[in-house]
Amino acid sequence: MNEQAAIRLCLKDRDPRGFEFLVQKYRREAYYHAYGMLGNQADAEEACQESFTKAFESLPRLDALTAFYPWFYRILRNGCLNRLRRYNRQHQIALEEEPAGGTDIEAEVASEQVSAAVWQTLERLKPEFTEILVLKHFRDASYDEISQLLNIPRGTVMSRLFHARKAFQHTFEQLTHGEANHV
Repeated sequence: MNEQAAIRLCLKDRDPRGFEFLVQKYRREAYYHAYGMLGNQADAEEACQESFTKAFESLPRLDALTAFYPWFYRILRNGCLNRLRRYNRQHQIALEEEPAGGTDIEAEVASEQVSAAVWQTLERLKPEFTEILVLKHFRDASYDEISQLLNIPRGTVMSRLFHARKAFQHTFEQLTHGEANHV
């Protein structure tokens, strides 16, 4: 079975075998997109499960679908953004807590601090900036892939990525400079 045959099964015959094929084909990619946006394995898994469920429930309302993943990605993206809005405070608190069973190895501590600062920075950016940075730098998506996933022109991808990088740099410097003053 290929993607087009699976889509036909889903739309024409309402056959769940077509959807099962699509889930198997895209579940890994969906997980990594969700993980990149949410930064947490459990949340990413839940977001994927919820998004695949919503997609399955939405299929009967579609008349046509040429490619599954760009359509599905919008569902996944919205689910992740809603989850980020809902749990933003909890994520921030978790990042600010010291890791349990701390270590005295300076390099590991510094690495954990940088990682936490990166995630804190991403959480403070506009969602469209976080999303495009994750797609480009965590998923290594091309401009054309990002353009298709976000349904925006390639030039907009480049422009948004430029502004997102600037915003990230500014926010990261503020966050790490502010922490340095408090230490």
